[in-house]
Amino acid sequence: MYPPSDTVMNEQMLYFGQVLDTKYGHSKFLAERAVLEAASRGLGAKIMRVGNLSARDTDGEFQMNFSTNSFVGRLKSYELIGHFPYSLMDTAAEMAPIDSTAKAILTLARTPEACCLFHPYNNHSIYMGDIIYAMKEHGMDIALSEDGDYERALEEAKQDPEKAKVLSSMIAYQNMGHGKKTAVIAKENDYTMKVLYRLGYHWPTTSREYVGKLVEALDGLGFFSERE
Repeated sequence: MYPPSDTVMNEQMLYFGQVLDTKYGHSKFLAERAVLEAASRGLGAKIMRVGNLSARDTDGEFQMNFSTNSFVGRLKSYELIGHFPYSLMDTAAEMAPIDSTAKAILTLARTPEACCLFHPYNNHSIYMGDIIYAMKEHGMDIALSEDGDYERALEEAKQDPEKAKVLSSMIAYQNMGHGKKTAVIAKENDYTMKVLYRLGYHWPTTSREYVGKLVEALDGLGFFSERE
């Protein structure tokens, strides 16, 4: 069973036909189910499905283990490949500053026990193209390319043992369907946002300035490859 292509996951959904053949995804599903079952028996609990955790909104500082973050790992991959496809320029990227996420979670923790599942992620987004331009403005040599040129550059980078180590996570993500066609399930957090608004909270807008601070902070920590 697979969910219809127009499925949108909201805060009232747990199982809707999604594939659970990875240990990570399966364990998260089982954990949520166990918490919801306990909540139905009187346990005071909240489930928070957070978004793309990113640098603090206040100063651009990132998590100590930033190198394991899949999103910034993909940004590093684009720099290593040296290309980014035009076809992805207008793809929306959600970035949830970690300090803002913490405030959202603490705010939602004040809700009645009957309200136990939320999507506390940033309801603002930014285009991937804006992020790539911020990286280019910071001195990173990333050419905007047609899909074919990007794919050729990716294949060439994969032949470099040092670059292949960094690209391995992105490649593994692309192959997570184990040969099957996979699709990203759309999600929404309208319910969560209506609750947050009523409790006096709203997310910061994701700006080019914020992305610039993130890129600068990561580069200062030596995350990206060396440049002249």
